[in-house]
Amino acid sequence: MTDASRTRFQRNSRLLKALAHPLRLEMICGLRQEPCTQTYIADTLGIAQSSVAQHLKVLRTEGLVRAERRGVEVVFSIADPTVHEIVDVLCQRDGQDVRSSDSWQEIAALERARRAAGNC
Repeated sequence: MTDASRTRFQRNSRLLKALAHPLRLEMICGLRQEPCTQTYIADTLGIAQSSVAQHLKVLRTEGLVRAERRGVEVVFSIADPTVHEIVDVLCQRDGQDVRSSDSWQEIAALERARRAAGNC
C-alpha cells in the first residue's frame, strides 16, 4: 500500500469516527438545515453547552464543521459537502429522513427569525 493510500484511509477513518457519536451525527443533520449557534444546538438537543462544545471541537478538527464569528456569537455550519452524501446514505439505510426532525426544524426557524431581527 502506498503512503498516499494509507493517508487517505486514515483520514476517512477519522471522519467516520467523528460521525460515529449519536449527538455529533444529530448535530450534523441539524446543521445541514441551518447554521446555528452553540447555544441553540444545546437547547435543541437538551444537553449542556460544554458537551456541545466538545462535540463541535471534534467535528471542527476533522474539517466537517466551520465556525464563523458574527458579532459576539459564533455560528456553526457544514464545512465539508461530503458529509451531505454520507448522511443521505445513513438516512436511506434506516428509512427515516433525519433532515426533517421537528426539533431541528424549530431551531432553524428560530435562527432565521433571530438573524432577520438583526440579533446575530
